Amino acid sequence: MGAPRPARVEARAPVRLDLAGGTLDIWPLYLTLPPPAVTVNVALDVPARVTITALPPGDRTIRLRSLDRDAEASYAGLDALREALARGAGPLKLLARAVDAVAPEGGFELVTEAASPVGAGLGGSSALLITVLGALHELAGRPREPHALRALAQDLEAWVLRGPAGYQDYYPPLLGGCLSLEGRPGGLLTEHLPVDLDALASRLRLVYTGAPHDSGLTNWGTLRAYLDGEEPTVRALHAIADCAREVRRALKAGDIDTALRAVVDEGSVRLRLAPGVSTPGIEALDRAARAAGAWGTKICGAGGGGCVMVVLPPQPLGTALDEALAQPGCRSIPVRLVPGGLSVRRA
Repeated sequence: MGAPRPARVEARAPVRLDLAGGTLDIWPLYLTLPPPAVTVNVALDVPARVTITALPPGDRTIRLRSLDRDAEASYAGLDALREALARGAGPLKLLARAVDAVAPEGGFELVTEAASPVGAGLGGSSALLITVLGALHELAGRPREPHALRALAQDLEAWVLRGPAGYQDYYPPLLGGCLSLEGRPGGLLTEHLPVDLDALASRLRLVYTGAPHDSGLTNWGTLRAYLDGEEPTVRALHAIADCAREVRRALKAGDIDTALRAVVDEGSVRLRLAPGVSTPGIEALDRAARAAGAWGTKICGAGGGGCVMVVLPPQPLGTALDEALAQPGCRSIPVRLVPGGLSVRRA
């Protein structure tokens, strides 16, 4: 017999900060580029949290609550939840879809809280989904290994987006640390890079622009332009692939300076990927940061808003940088890079 059903499950996972090679993780891009097609990212402690409380035996109610979105939904049981999904299921449909996929027995209340701002470009929805799935599998007594959990999460998110979802967003929440993700025919190679996370964090600042992005729209625009052979996008993606390989090489060699120069180069190329990737606000932030002594900036995720990563030189920049980053509507997010990923415990 399996372990008894827990009365309560708590789960937590970080988000991701993409250093180089984002967008290359979308099928079939990584299969069409000269190998290796690499994405490099790192786990950022802006956590997603999930709590599941089992209801008394005989009560099959399923209650879903999102604290940060101030939304909730309740279903009489799994059949009622599935009927609601067939009709659209409302603002918490990704949570409902996750419950449908895992289908734990009995009733429960599932509560989520995401520290990442909506549309920040940090993979917050993916980190939350990984956390939800990890907690649901623990409740069901069927823990899954990381690659299987990633595949399920990626499929569910593509269903909600009604468009392509890459694989990079799921691995920092699952595994933590600084990662190299190499897409290959028939599979994916993941590698933890030997990076001093505190040293890397000291060279980065993160600014939320206050304008959420829409990764589905920008990713689809880029993918379509590339597959249609539009030369500017083709050249840009090949250049991004070159930068990502250089970031991985330098980090494996312990050369943070060279790696961060390549991150800035990747950021400059990324702005040419597709219309809407950059915005006047992002461009103003980049100019101000460079004027204050920063090496440059890189948009997070697909761009069009969200967060901007600011890359710093080895020497401190003082208050000039703080003043430069205090653009209208912007706020800083602490950069704390963490070695661990998803944690799930029975409480």
